Amino acid sequence: MPINYSIYSNGNATSKTVALDFVSDYLASSSNGVSDNPKYFFKFTTAATDEDGNKYGARVSESLSDVALNSANPGTSRQRLSNTAAAYGNVKSMVVDYLADYVLGHDALHNGTTVAEQKPMKFN
Repeated sequence: MPINYSIYSNGNATSKTVALDFVSDYLASSSNGVSDNPKYFFKFTTAATDEDGNKYGARVSESLSDVALNSANPGTSRQRLSNTAAAYGNVKSMVVDYLADYVLGHDALHNGTTVAEQKPMKFN
């Protein structure tokens, strides 16, 4: 059962919801065949759209080191709010950072990362 975060916009007097679910699953396959080890991860989903009306895909974090701006080039991955490459210190800081990235969005190559642009969440 997910935890729903309701994000309210004072300027538009409306809110959007982001769901966070803690999931455990077995991988269907791995490098050595079928895996018998469960994987645990956090899954963020929302029905909200960005400012251009595009839907957000699910975002998955497998550990506290999977920061919100998770670049294809791991050396450039960054936390959204603090612009640090360090892993999150706890689950709360990870959730806040991911939620902030939904709301604020980010530019392509934000703070030296190799991420694609993500428009801010649309509230009107």
